[in-house]
Amino acid sequence: MEVAKDAPCEILEVGGGPQAAARYQIQASGPDGSDFTLHGQKFHLRLAGKHNVHNASMAISAAHTLGLSLDKLASILPEFHGVRRRLEVRAEAKGITLVDDFGHHPSALRESIAALRTRYPGRRLWALFEPRSNTTRRGIFQKELAHSLSAADGVYIAEIARKEQLDPLTRLDPAKIVQDIKAAGKEAHFLADGEAIREDLFPRLKSGDVVAVFTNGSFGGLVPKLAEALKKL
Repeated sequence: MEVAKDAPCEILEVGGGPQAAARYQIQASGPDGSDFTLHGQKFHLRLAGKHNVHNASMAISAAHTLGLSLDKLASILPEFHGVRRRLEVRAEAKGITLVDDFGHHPSALRESIAALRTRYPGRRLWALFEPRSNTTRRGIFQKELAHSLSAADGVYIAEIARKEQLDPLTRLDPAKIVQDIKAAGKEAHFLADGEAIREDLFPRLKSGDVVAVFTNGSFGGLVPKLAEALKKL
């Protein structure tokens, strides 16, 4: 707001807090999506998670400012099914669901895991994480990553991508994240790469499990490999 206050254009604050000029209020959130109100209009979004409601509210507010009616926006929002690599279901077999997500920042991991909890209530959730981005390869979010990932029931972390490029004193310590997650009472494993994770995880899977793969890269082709393995169950 400090930056935006001097902007020559119209400023519209959109959010869930009382200070927002365009304030959304979530009425219900579950496996079928989210119901919320905004600008006095009821909306249904087929996606779970507060962050998705926030994003939808931003899009609705922008479109309404440009002249689209709230009734029209409410009628077309349920047609939106999401985008690739944002909690995208890639395979389902024997009661096991495989989800692909681009999340790599601690806040993105936290919100995505919370959305999965809402979408798949009561199911065991595995989070598979590849430290690959410039920030997550470093120790900037050491504690935050452990906190966000510990919201899952079981966690797998791979070795840092391009580890040799970083100073050992400043790079992320995946083994320490695993220790912290275990201290929080959750199952956690630190393995070399996606292939090692696949081999260790697959025998542990049971009907009802949800496997979420978090990476801004390919994780060594882990998602298609898991999808193919699930098809053979």
